Amino acid sequence: MNLLASKKSWMVAPAAFALCSAILLATWFAMAPDALTAAFDADGKSPVELMTLPLFALIIPLTWLCTPVSGSVSRKCFWNFVFTVLAVVALAREQDWHKDLVAWLWPDVVASFKGTVFKMRFLKAPGVPVLPKLFVAGFFATFFAFALLPLVRWIKPLFKGFFKLHPVSWTMAFFGGTSVMVMTVDRLPANLRHAGVAVSDSALALMKAFEEGGEAMMALFALLAILQAHAVYAPDEGADAWREKA
Repeated sequence: MNLLASKKSWMVAPAAFALCSAILLATWFAMAPDALTAAFDADGKSPVELMTLPLFALIIPLTWLCTPVSGSVSRKCFWNFVFTVLAVVALAREQDWHKDLVAWLWPDVVASFKGTVFKMRFLKAPGVPVLPKLFVAGFFATFFAFALLPLVRWIKPLFKGFFKLHPVSWTMAFFGGTSVMVMTVDRLPANLRHAGVAVSDSALALMKAFEEGGEAMMALFALLAILQAHAVYAPDEGADAWREKA
């Protein structure tokens, strides 16, 4: 475990990002655009999407088996619960479980509304009943509340740790950077079309590869951060080089 928390272990995250990016680029070069799109995006049933799901699901047992924080049992259980909820939300987003649930509960509302209901536009729509709006608002509130909790708690030590080459700080920095990359390439095709810019099938395939591949990378970075934090802060296995309460 101490290999994950050594003085040079901060390099694991950038090395993993470079390797994964090289694999995605090599796949894009090797495959035809339509074949690549089918392999990366098939409404949750493509090989890459099916590979990403168990990676996000693995976060849940790994968090409880390798607790990434120090302190009392109640403190560990609290943060393990927070990370578990975030993993479940990630799984729901990957498989659109939240959208399927709304469609099952209020099929007429979903059928009459153009676009996805998990948008602010849905909450502001005048003809939509109150209950579906409350469900969507509750989903947003749950996600942002559980996402803000660790961010508020650790934003300062993560920021300071980045300049100290702390392994967890670097891994979480690449997790955040990869999430921004995923959101950017997800919206880029539509933004380019709205701007009147023609986008080739090859370019669309490249964006899709980094969108879906980036989500798998996010899961990998989350798993790596858990293992590194456990190696640093676990009472019996803590790395003296980084010993400080998380």
